[in-house]
Amino acid sequence: MKNIITSITLLASCLSVLANDQASEYIRHLLMLPDYHGKVTYSVLLPQAEDPVTYEIDMHSTFMPADTLSPCRYLIEWIMEREDADNISKGFSAYLDGAHYRYRDNRLQEYHWSWDSLPFIMANGGVQGSAQFADVLPQFVGREIDRLVADSNFVHVWSPDTISDGRHVAMLTGQLLYHGYVSKEATYIFEPATMMPVSIELENNPGSISEQTVTIKYTLNDSEAFPIAGENDLIERYPIVFEKYRESNFRVENLPGTQLPTFSCPAGKERYSYNRGDSFDTPVVIAILDDNGGNIVDTIEQLRTACDASPRPFDIIFAFTTTDSEHAAELTGRCRQGERVLTSAKTLARDCGVSSFPTLLYVGRNGRVADVTLGYNKELSSVVIQKATLNF
Repeated sequence: MKNIITSITLLASCLSVLANDQASEYIRHLLMLPDYHGKVTYSVLLPQAEDPVTYEIDMHSTFMPADTLSPCRYLIEWIMEREDADNISKGFSAYLDGAHYRYRDNRLQEYHWSWDSLPFIMANGGVQGSAQFADVLPQFVGREIDRLVADSNFVHVWSPDTISDGRHVAMLTGQLLYHGYVSKEATYIFEPATMMPVSIELENNPGSISEQTVTIKYTLNDSEAFPIAGENDLIERYPIVFEKYRESNFRVENLPGTQLPTFSCPAGKERYSYNRGDSFDTPVVIAILDDNGGNIVDTIEQLRTACDASPRPFDIIFAFTTTDSEHAAELTGRCRQGERVLTSAKTLARDCGVSSFPTLLYVGRNGRVADVTLGYNKELSSVVIQKATLNF
C-alpha cells in the first residue's frame, strides 16, 4: 500500500510540473499583455442570498515592465444597479506610476508614493493591488495564476484543449488546501487562439457559512481605450469628481443631492448605525455639534421649537463630536420622541465635510441629503421650518 501511495504522489508531482510548464505560456502572455480594454460581468453569490450581486466593469490597462509596484497602469470603472433605480452605486480605481486613486460613495481617496510609500507596500499587494476588481485585470490574473501553480497546496489540472459550453478552450482547475481543508476552488477558462481569459469561477470557503461564489465573464471591448498617461487625464475624464469630492476639496456644501454616508456612533448604552442607501421612516434633521462650541443649548432648543411648529414632521439626531456621553446628555436634557443623541461623531463630521459647528443636514426618507444649514443664528428655528417645509 505504501508503494502505491508513493507512486500516486510521484505521478501527481509529475503532472503538476507538466501543468506548470503548459500554463507558463499563458501566464507570460497575461503578465506582459501590452494593452487591454475589456468589459467584465462580475457576480457574487452568498449562501443566504437568492440572487447574486452583479457589477458591470469597464477595464483599461497598459503593461509597465519597469514598475515594481504594479504590473500595469490601469483604470477600472464599475457600476452596480440595485432594485431602487435611483440608488445606483458606481465608482472607479486607477493606478498611474506610483499614484493610486479610488472613488466611490462621493469620496475620492488618493495615495502617492512620493507622499507616503507605506500604503503601497502593505500586505495583499498594497492599495494598488487590493483595490476593488484589480484582481480581474488580465495582468493581475496572470500574477495570481503564477502564484497558485507555484504553491504546493494548490492541487490543479491544466487542460490545454477541452470543451466548455460547446467551444474549445484551455482550462485550469484546482483546489487550494489549508490545513487539509479546501479553502478555495478555482476554474480559469481561456480562449486558446488569443490566450485571453473567457471566464473565472471561484468558490471561496466552500461548504462553510462564509461560502462565496464569484463568477467573472470577460468580453473584449472594440471601442477606443482610454489613454492612461497621468493625473490630468483622470481629471479631464472626471472633472466633477476631482472638483467636488477630492479629500482636500470636499466640503459639506457639496452634500445636497447625495446619499448620506454610512456611519455608526454610540447612542447611550446602545449603538446607532446607518448604511448608505438605507431609508428612514421619517425625514430627519441631523445636527452635528461640537460640545465646546457656543450656543449649543440654544441650537437644541430652536431645533425642538422648529420640530413642534413645522407642518412637515421630522425626527432629530443630535450628533456630538465629543466622546463624553454624560456631557452630551446634560446638554440635550431628556430626549423626546423621535430624537436620538449620538456621540463620537467626528468621523461622520469628516465624511460630510463639516468644518464649522453647528451644521444641520436635512435628510429625506430616501436617505438623500436635501439641504444644509451652516452655523448658528438667532432665527434658526424659522430657517429650519422653512427648509423642512421645502425639502420634506
